[in-house]
Amino acid sequence: MKKFLIFALLSILLFSCEHSSEKQVNISTWHLLSLNGFKLWLPPNWHFQQEQGIDSFVGRIIAPTDTLSFEISSMGYANNPLLSEQEYIKTNDWQRGCDFCDRERTYSDAPNIKVKISIHKPTAKQKSKFPKADYIANMLTKDSTVYIPIEIPAEIKDHNFNEESKQDFIIKTIWPKNPSKGITGIYYQSKSSTLNFQLSGRNLSKQDQELALQMFKTIVIKIK
Repeated sequence: MKKFLIFALLSILLFSCEHSSEKQVNISTWHLLSLNGFKLWLPPNWHFQQEQGIDSFVGRIIAPTDTLSFEISSMGYANNPLLSEQEYIKTNDWQRGCDFCDRERTYSDAPNIKVKISIHKPTAKQKSKFPKADYIANMLTKDSTVYIPIEIPAEIKDHNFNEESKQDFIIKTIWPKNPSKGITGIYYQSKSSTLNFQLSGRNLSKQDQELALQMFKTIVIKIK
């Protein structure tokens, strides 16, 4: 009776917060996997395989036809599976090759020039001039403004992102817009420490992608 109630409550939790790309699945036959640092429920015929880690706890979740890997680290070593648009912009990778793009930079050959950056969606006029631009960076100096087009990498635009702020973690879920072509994963970043966690797989079948997205919702991080 107790086991039945646990499955019933888990079913309600999963079905109440589905992504639009998911189908409802029957989780009554799922089994609990409890590991160092986290626990989650696995679909039938999915199992855990431990790997050798150095400064992190790592392993794999093996499905009948696909594999997902995970890493949990108290030192922040778990890789972010894929940056979102805003995360990409914050890395400043788009600034490579731009001589005027360092935030708050004072140039040694022109000490009175200080650059500040503001980023926004392109206006219609800017889109006409920079047709590939997803954003425009305004490079503001004392005397002028330079407009730099920012193009988000295709891999990022090929994925859906759902970001949530919970009590203890920032949680990002990722899944490809075209099933079977991209990364399906979840990433946790602690708000109060360097702890992070990721679980992801690449090019999952449509069925395994749907199961993985449901599985992600059952994750409980034990370490805070």
